[in-house]
Amino acid sequence: MLVTVIWLIAFAVILTLCIKRWEASVSGALDKLVPSLLRSEDDRWVWSPAIAVLLATAIVRPVDLLLTLLVIGILALVGGKLACWAMNKVDLH
Repeated sequence: MLVTVIWLIAFAVILTLCIKRWEASVSGALDKLVPSLLRSEDDRWVWSPAIAVLLATAIVRPVDLLLTLLVIGILALVGGKLACWAMNKVDLH
């Protein structure tokens, strides 16, 4: 129960800071990292909760977050390699 309360407090604080400081810092950093295809006019209400969830989870359970990111990275790498292999095998003519 204590971990949940700590996570909720961290989430609320980070979400509030992201929303308040969107124009000053978060928006500029996000513009450099995220391709234009993933951006919209209302990024503040999409990216702020996502950032708050990631950072609150990193505060409460950093090892779980790192292992999850590692598994996602490995799956993306294997999926990319399989997609490249499949595209090489397909005859598009």
